[in-house]
Amino acid sequence: MRTLTDADAPWPFASETTDTRPRPASVELAERLDVRPGALLRHETVECLDPGGRSAMLVSSWWRGQRRPHASYTAELGAVTLGEEHAHALGLLVDSVAFLVVRTRFDHDGRPLETADLILPMDRWLIRLAPTRR
Repeated sequence: MRTLTDADAPWPFASETTDTRPRPASVELAERLDVRPGALLRHETVECLDPGGRSAMLVSSWWRGQRRPHASYTAELGAVTLGEEHAHALGLLVDSVAFLVVRTRFDHDGRPLETADLILPMDRWLIRLAPTRR
């Protein structure tokens, strides 16, 4: 079992980028990034591996333009039922439930720069998030 305490910390082990195709902003992503629905966003999905090489989590990120340093972030914890693609990548059954951490990074003025969905298998993770200060 691993414990997630900082949804913004860099991953300390191996990872593999599995998708970098740009995506149009869904209504939800548009709200998270303060853009219009349909706006073209940069996108990246990274599979983070544990020290033994097993998939530990999937991180899908979306942002506008170039990535820039952020001043703060928020993280919200929820759950998600896994579809075929995510379940396969994590070595789980389709319709398994996993933790979903929605992280949004902000600039110094509080404008969203990047948002990400972190999908973590419930059988491998304990979540212990502390509130962030802005």
